[in-house]
Amino acid sequence: MSALKPTQVHPLPIGSGGNALKQQMNQTNTLLTMLNAQANANTKYDPAVPQPITNSIIIENFCSGPSMLMVIGGLLIVYGIVSK
Repeated sequence: MSALKPTQVHPLPIGSGGNALKQQMNQTNTLLTMLNAQANANTKYDPAVPQPITNSIIIENFCSGPSMLMVIGGLLIVYGIVSK
């Protein structure tokens, strides 16, 4: 079992800018830190991630095959010749 850990908000190195902008950036930084801490706390009671059934693969097809691309290119060339 993992214990919950306290989280400290790291200050932002804010330089020039208006006072309202600095306050807004610090509030956003605090909110993001709290959301990150809540997300980590929520994983304490989550079940373990199951192993995938199949291996993941990446398929990047532009079309069904290179022959289909050649047929479409040929048809466009023929259309260009006929339309003149």
